[in-house]
Amino acid sequence: MGCVYPELIKIPSKVRKIYGARLGGIYYDSSVDLDRAMKNQGTTMSSPSGEPFPDDAKVYSNMSSYAIYLGGSMSWYKNIAVDPDRSFGVLINDLMFTTYFDLIYAPGLQVEDVFYNGEIYSADNIELTKFGFRAGIQGKFNRTWGWSYNIETGLRPTVKTQGFYILGKISFPVFATKLENTREAFGK
Repeated sequence: MGCVYPELIKIPSKVRKIYGARLGGIYYDSSVDLDRAMKNQGTTMSSPSGEPFPDDAKVYSNMSSYAIYLGGSMSWYKNIAVDPDRSFGVLINDLMFTTYFDLIYAPGLQVEDVFYNGEIYSADNIELTKFGFRAGIQGKFNRTWGWSYNIETGLRPTVKTQGFYILGKISFPVFATKLENTREAFGK
């Protein structure tokens, strides 16, 4: 007579939901393509004498920004893993999943003037967007193979018409401690 295996195993587990508030700051220096910005915005830069910037020249400048962000997050944590035997595989795995959304305001957004052929061209005509947002999801797994992922998209405060971005990350731990799997949940 053969062995009888259960076809369905119900394992109750709780999922912890955590609502969070996010507040922080951002600072960065970067280069910016002003040639593309002028074409998209239909504007030009001019020198103090009123001479417009040459149409055939490629122009880049430095941009500095400091910003604050305010947002919220929601996380789901299920701290359980069931792996009874190699023939069954993993029945339940842990879950660490977070979604977030932030509003960004950059009061300190500034584009430097351009020095070209002995003339200084003012960047005051370049329109800037001081408001932005970001939204993302993040998941973590830490049982047999620890890794995590993050996907984020948003609109950065920057030169108008140039702030959209998409970010994707996969992370693996470099230093970690070994997760001990014991047969009993509590020692005797």
